Amino acid sequence: MRELSSAENERETINERKSAVPVTLSVIFPAFNEEANIRYTVEAARLVLPKLAQTWEIILVNDGSRDATTPICDELAAQYPEVRAIHHVENRGYGAALKSGILAARLEYIFFTDSDGQFDLQELENLIDWASHYEIVTGYRAKRQDPPHRLINAWGWRTLVRMVLGVKVRDIDCAFKIFQRSVFDRVQIRSVGAMVNTEILAQANSFGMRIHEVKVSHYPRRAGKPSGANLKVIAKAFKELFRLWGQLRNVTHEQPGLFRTEAPLAETGTYREENGCDTAPGGSTVLASRLAVDPARSATARNRCFAE
Repeated sequence: MRELSSAENERETINERKSAVPVTLSVIFPAFNEEANIRYTVEAARLVLPKLAQTWEIILVNDGSRDATTPICDELAAQYPEVRAIHHVENRGYGAALKSGILAARLEYIFFTDSDGQFDLQELENLIDWASHYEIVTGYRAKRQDPPHRLINAWGWRTLVRMVLGVKVRDIDCAFKIFQRSVFDRVQIRSVGAMVNTEILAQANSFGMRIHEVKVSHYPRRAGKPSGANLKVIAKAFKELFRLWGQLRNVTHEQPGLFRTEAPLAETGTYREENGCDTAPGGSTVLASRLAVDPARSATARNRCFAE
């Protein structure tokens, strides 16, 4: 990764970014059993985003939640025209949720973060400051507010990723990242689980994309329990790491990315195959990627869809 040469150059670059044309921004919130957090997170985003982007949208991806996340997402989508809700019929995994959100994104920059309120969305401005100069800007948690076992897991994972894939990022799984839309013309997402951040950054690194890191704050969860550190998830991630290593050996610069692939590629991890049906919501299934490019749908259909 190329770093700027001096603090003076950094200040000049930031000033240049701030004087540029205002950005248009898609914000993705993957959510699984976040009934206690999702409304707070969306309301916080609605206060911040008008200050940061000329045009913006919020995409809620409910990954088969078993609590009240589903009706809350629908209420938010009905209440606010800039909010859309995508529902996975079953829990498919973090990577699958992120993929659905990216496929539904319409705007120039794509940002994602978690729905649990552990990040300060006002710090998104610090990422936007760099976003025109780097294809990917990723946060790294200055002081991670997680239990000790999660910190140990993260250190071990980061070390292993550096050794196996050569991706030298301080905090590869930090859920506070912004991408130029063009990234996904070349980068694919096959992982449906916790491996997704590693998969994206490893491909970007192999393509020579510029990646910049920005320090961000991290706070304890407001409510609920994290779902990404159980042994089953960790074991699956290790298996996918070595599978990804094998896949990267065959990646070429001609690879069609997520936005340029007509037929879905084989995914890794536990998932339900998308069946491609395209009917009206209300108990049936609507594929998120098709909904995102169909302006003829009613406002209700645009703001609420199901992806199996």
